[in-house]
Parts: sequence; C-alpha cells; structure tokens
Amino acid sequence: MNIDNLNVVIKELLKLRGITSKEDIYDFFFQDIYSLSNPFNISDINVFVDRIKEAIENDEKILVYGDKDADGVTAASIIYNTLKVVTKNVEAFVPNHTTGYGLSKAVIEEYANLGVSLIITVDCGISNAEEVEFARDFSIDIIVTDHHDIPEILPNAYAVFNPKLSNTGFSNKNFSGCAVAFKLMQAFVFSYTKLYNKDIIVLDYEIDKKNNIIKKIRALKSTNFVISDEVFGFELVNDNNCYKSIYVDYYDEFMSEDEVLEELASYMFEGDGTVLVLTGGEDRLKKLLSFYEKYEIYLPEYDSVYDLLQLGARYGNINIKNMKTLDDFALALNVNIYRYEGIEHRDLIIKMEIFKRLFYISQKQLQNYIRKKSILVLFGTVADVVPLVRENRAYIKCALKELEKPNHIRYNVMLEKINLLNTKIDTQIVSWRLAPFINAAGRMGSPETALKLLTCELKEEALSLSDEIYNMNETRKSLTESNFSTVNEYIKINSCLDFPIIVVKSREIEQGLTGLIAGKVLSEYGKTAVIMYESEEGVCIGSIRSRGDDNARDMLDYANAYLTKFGGHKNAAGFTLNSSNFDKFREKIVNYASTQNFTVEKNDDVFDMEISFKDIDMKFAKSLELFEPYGFGNEEPLFISKNVKVNDIGRMQKNNKLHLRLELIQDNKKVNGIIWNSSEEEVQKLLSSNYLDIIYKVKVNRFNGNEDARIYIDKYKVF
Repeated sequence: MNIDNLNVVIKELLKLRGITSKEDIYDFFFQDIYSLSNPFNISDINVFVDRIKEAIENDEKILVYGDKDADGVTAASIIYNTLKVVTKNVEAFVPNHTTGYGLSKAVIEEYANLGVSLIITVDCGISNAEEVEFARDFSIDIIVTDHHDIPEILPNAYAVFNPKLSNTGFSNKNFSGCAVAFKLMQAFVFSYTKLYNKDIIVLDYEIDKKNNIIKKIRALKSTNFVISDEVFGFELVNDNNCYKSIYVDYYDEFMSEDEVLEELASYMFEGDGTVLVLTGGEDRLKKLLSFYEKYEIYLPEYDSVYDLLQLGARYGNINIKNMKTLDDFALALNVNIYRYEGIEHRDLIIKMEIFKRLFYISQKQLQNYIRKKSILVLFGTVADVVPLVRENRAYIKCALKELEKPNHIRYNVMLEKINLLNTKIDTQIVSWRLAPFINAAGRMGSPETALKLLTCELKEEALSLSDEIYNMNETRKSLTESNFSTVNEYIKINSCLDFPIIVVKSREIEQGLTGLIAGKVLSEYGKTAVIMYESEEGVCIGSIRSRGDDNARDMLDYANAYLTKFGGHKNAAGFTLNSSNFDKFREKIVNYASTQNFTVEKNDDVFDMEISFKDIDMKFAKSLELFEPYGFGNEEPLFISKNVKVNDIGRMQKNNKLHLRLELIQDNKKVNGIIWNSSEEEVQKLLSSNYLDIIYKVKVNRFNGNEDARIYIDKYKVF
C-alpha cells in the first residue's frame, strides 16, 4: 500500500480513528513485532532489570503477585515463565475470592516467612500504599507493575511502573497489565544480549580524496537503543583546517582536524563498551582509522563493527543493489521514516533504527521469546477490553500469526478442548471463547488453575488442567444465566430502570460473576450497571460496567468515603463496601450519574460513513483487510448505502438455517451481498421493497481460488 496515494474512503476511515499523519498511517498499516517501542525508554527500567539480576545472583526468593482475571493471570505467567528459565527461586501467586483484589497483608506475611525478599506485582499494586509499607517492615522490596488508574497516594515501592503515570516513557497509556509486564521483561531478556549497556555509535563521514582530509564527520550515540540528545558533527568550513560544529548545541568554537578526531573519540568511548555501525563496516572504518594513525591519536578498543548493508542482506533479505536511497532501504525493512521528518540528523536516526530492527531479527532467542509471549499479551489484552491501537496492534497481529504454529503445547491443548484447534483465530474468537475460558477459573474461585495451565511444560499436565477449567467454564455459563435471571427479577421488583444507572445487591449471585452480569445488564438495558454480591458477613463486593464517556472509576472515587477498597478503569471497575453503607453509596453514585449525564439510550444505527457502491471493488476490499485485527478501539468498519434496490435473491441452507445471497444495485452498479440467519418472511419483505437503506461490512470473499468483493448486511430499512 502506498500511503501517499490512499483511496479517499480509506483516508476518511483513518481520520475517523484519529490517524492522519504519515507517521501514524504507516504505523497503523505496517507496524510489526520488530517495531515495538524500546522498553529502555521507560523511566527506571534499568532499576527494574538490575534489581531482578541482583536477586538472581544472590539466590533471593522472588514472588510474582498477580490478579485472578485473565489479564492478571497472563501477566503473572509472562514474568514467571521468563524468570524460571534463569532462577529456581521464583513463585507466582494469584489471589482468589477470599484473598480479594490487590496485595494482601496476610499473603505478604506468609511469603515473608518463606524467605521472599522481592515481590513483583502485575495488574495490581498501584492502590496498595498501605500494603507496600507493610512489606517494607519485612525488608521486602516491592516492584509495582500495573495499568489501573492512578490513586491520590502512590505506594512507596522500590519502583513503580504504570503507563498512566505522567512522563513514564511508555509508548501507550492504554496497555493491559500483561502488556506492561511484557515491556519490562522485554528489557530483562535484552539484558542477556551482547549489546546490553553498550554504547552504539552510528558513524558517517566524507573525505576529500584529493587533499586527503575529512570534509564532514558525524556520529549518533545510543545505549540500549536510547538515543543520546547530544549529536556529534563537524564539517570543514575553509582551507585553513578549520572545522565548525554542524549542531550548534554541541560546540561553538573552530577546531582542527586532529582536535575533531580527539573529540569524536571522547564522544564514542564514554561507557563500558562501544560498538560501531557504519554503511560499509570494517572497510569503511579503516579509512577513518588511517586519520587517527596520521596524527598518532590513541583510539580506545571497541567491541565490534557492524555493516548495515551486510546486515540488511543477511537478516532483512534486502537486495542492496536495488536500494537507491536510505529511505528505500529503511522502508524495505518496515522502518517508519516518517517519524523523523524535519530532524536535522534524520539520516543518523534512521540508520540507528535500521540497526535496531536488524539486531532484533538476528537474535533468534530474543525473537522467539517476543513471538511466544505475544500470545499471552493477546489473551490478556483482549480479555481486559484494552483498545487495540498503536503498539497493542503489533502484539495482536504477531500473536494471531504465532498461534497458527503447531509447537505451542499448552495453547494447543486449550484450543483443542474448546474445538478451536486448526481454526483461524481472530480477536472475536479470543474475546468470545478463549478469554472466557481462561477467566472461568478465576470467576469460579480457582485462578491458580489457569496460572498452572499457562505455565506448565508437560502435555499431560496441560490436558488435565484444561479439563478442570473446561468443567469450571461450563458451570460458569450455567450460573451466569441463572444469576442474570435473578438480577433481572431484582431490577423489576426494585424499579431500577427509573434511575440513570442500574444498582443491584444480592446474596443469590456468585461473587466471581458480578463483572459478567454487569456486562450483560449494560448490554440489555443500555445503562451503566453496578452489580454487587452481598456476603453473609455483611460485605458487598461489586463490579461496574459502563460505556462511552460514563466513567466508572471516577464515580467510585466520588463515593469513596463509603468504600473499603476500589480500583479499575473508565468502563470497568470493582469495589468493596460494608452493607451498612449500601444506601448512602447508592444515593451518592446515582447522584453522580445524574449530574454527569450518564448515557441512558443505545443507538443501534451505528456506522462509520456513507459510501456508494461505486466505491466498492477488490482493491478497496483488500485495503480494508489491512485494518485488521479488529477489536475494541478498532472495530471493523461499517458502511451505509441508501436507495439500494434488490435485483435478485438466492437461498442458502446450512445447519438448518436459511441464509440469503442478494444481488443489489445502486446507480447501475451491482454488488453481491449476504444476509445471515434469515427467513422466508424476510425474503418476501425484501422482494416487495422499492429500495433499501443498508448498513454493512465489506469483505473479500475467497472460494475455490476465486475472489470477489462482497458486502455482509448487518441491518437494513425497507422503503
């Protein structure tokens, strides 16, 4: 796809998603697993890596402390699976209903007595200032990794990582808990490569061969691919051996050639080790070294020299002869060159980005690690309904492709158990089938079973655990339906629909299902749902689900005087309160919802834009495929077309259901369409219509080697 010559409709769809710049458009279409943001840009990431390495070297006991939902379990699995390769002194823990959400003082004390000296929280901890302080009394360091909204008081932890904190260096504020865990582990695994903490120097220079003098010389430095703010550059300005800094901020006095070379050596050799990157590698470097020899200047030893051209040919499968410019070279490697427009040393940065990508590709172990762990990021991200935008898209795209491989024992066992093995997995299947399967264990009070499944190594164990979770999931499905009926009855008896939000408290529902039921109530009635399980001890444990701008987390903050614990996100939150405070709490949140104009109606006729049939062809349909993977925050585009006539209807019978194949026409342009799950009554209604307004999706239909652009109708109105 040429982003300089996009279809008008494609441009408008991107604009509706807030994607307008070339930089963002390129990322949206071409970002892959090697385009991931650099984890070393995250503040205090070296503190994290060094503390874990210190614990490993000193045989300290490490505890990974997660949460009971799919995001928390996958996050714990990512860190545990990574650390168990390099240390035997690591355990993972996920809380159940009894323990409750977040850090528990009882659990901290239990593991302190077992000798744990480092706890890494995942998907929790940001609201546990008191519990973190409690751990300090046991000389336990706690590293908090979380993604939930930020409370007024932050925990006084050894380190805190949360993309919602300001100026953290995370590339995306909307990471799931497992994505945050993965970013930190990405840095940890990178620390075992030969470039860790080395100064990487991209060098470029020009020589006046006739006079054997340097005309221009520049260098850009990075450590762990974090690019230095200081760029080195000098150029010859006259015939008197006078060099002036190209970058004003670097140096404002004239220098001689030998002084420039000495200054370059100082720039290059400040750290523990140095690697050099040139277009031309060793041969190119020799010419520069001859100038150092000419002046008898000492150049410290460097670790290695890399040739960008050779790396591109070897690891990027690039035909160097076909590359006329640096931009051509970069784009052939999927490097986003548009990100650096207007930067004075743009070419040096692009070379650094090329080297970074090629180095990652060359590291087979690191590459395999990223690909395999992306599957866990997929499960947790989709389960936690995190927007599939920016870097999240890269994880999801990679993971869906990785899941097709046959060598993932624990995942294949899970897929086989729910009849999905050898099925093309998409985000909808993850959302509807895989995420609920993983979540079932936590909802039924046994999240450790899901944790064991996602961390086991033997097929026999995976089979046994999958059987357990399958049975839990079947029980969960049955209980969800019966609990939903109970809640519906409560809603009717207590006139809950008279209020801007639906608030339910019941002892007859399952504690672990409040979130699911809240989601079903929201879907059924179009109102924010607050669903609480009330224990016999007089404690209410609840979940909230909202949509759009209705902020569940802020609503809880408004009523926090009545709560003992709460946390969560804008559209999904959880809380605990004493039953004695229920009436005051309900009054408070209902008042908040009223003043904030919480949404009370659903708009069913949702679509992205109106188009004409003349816009629909194979090129357009294939361009739409590049918008995948779809999910929350990047839904599949819906179009509306008006004054459409039905030219012909064909019937298709499958699984005792009637589906319709329609030939539609608008302004003399014919398009084939499909309506699933129809009836003979609907056929007659369509045949007797003058024209239709239709809302639909456009897809490429592939069958027996043939392709055509086809529309799949969601809704229509008959005129």
